[in-house]
Amino acid sequence: MKRDDFDSHEAFINALKKEARKLGYTSFEGLPMYKGEIIPKGKLAFDFSYDVLSLSFERLCEIQNEPGLYQIHTFDGVPLKVGIAKNLHRRLNQHFKSLQRRLKPKTTGEINHPSHLISKQSILAKHMFFDNTLTTDYDLKTESGRHEFLKQETYLLITYTPDREEAKRIEEIAEGSDIWRYKGRVRVID
Repeated sequence: MKRDDFDSHEAFINALKKEARKLGYTSFEGLPMYKGEIIPKGKLAFDFSYDVLSLSFERLCEIQNEPGLYQIHTFDGVPLKVGIAKNLHRRLNQHFKSLQRRLKPKTTGEINHPSHLISKQSILAKHMFFDNTLTTDYDLKTESGRHEFLKQETYLLITYTPDREEAKRIEEIAEGSDIWRYKGRVRVID
């Protein structure tokens, strides 16, 4: 649905509202869209055949030990990270706990950028450690600060897939949107 397809802005808005109601939305505020289409309620934005479960980090115990895609967003609407896992429960627990000792310097000297650290557990922790624009209410350089921020200020979108390969396929689509604040892979070191 594009604005140019309608005679007036009002006609466009009315058509959006009608479509939103048909898809189960009760409010037009913050209507999720992808490439000009309204995302059906509870569906993955870029592949409507997949369901999306919305949870908080406090409800990690409800996430199954299955493969899939996860998305981490702030309640303010900032898409932080998209990723995949063979075991979603275990992977999201790693992000949530993000132990300080798992952040290792690559070299000696000044460490002032995520590329200067190697993460043995969570790329999210590595990026949050250096992010001084995301929040002033939590100290993201500490385990407890990151833990509380994730618990109080973010939510998860979970999509189960038949296997890790399918999760990887849809992750590539998601990453292609270039909306994610944090990108990168965890590199395991001995």
